[in-house]
Amino acid sequence: MSSEIINGNILVFKISEKGEMSNINITDDVVNFIADMRDVNVEVIEVIKNNLLNFGQSIYDKKGSFVLVTTCNFNEELNIVPTIQEAFDFIEMEEIERQLEF
Repeated sequence: MSSEIINGNILVFKISEKGEMSNINITDDVVNFIADMRDVNVEVIEVIKNNLLNFGQSIYDKKGSFVLVTTCNFNEELNIVPTIQEAFDFIEMEEIERQLEF
């Protein structure tokens, strides 16, 4: 499992099929996060759901974005998309909204 910083401010990290997160190397420049959960099944998602909600809220409190990549839509409070590209697009839209102060 690995994590990668994209465009200087987006950290893409993998959550394993057991619900473990890869080593996350966060810098002050990173404000947006994409969690790749494509290998995680519904039972594991239910176990880690509260942790994801708490992490997401802490990111939004700091004016960042948190997007989960999975085909399982398990919570309306979280931003869930089926592909990595859609996660990047979602973050781009949120950054535009923040710039326009929506």
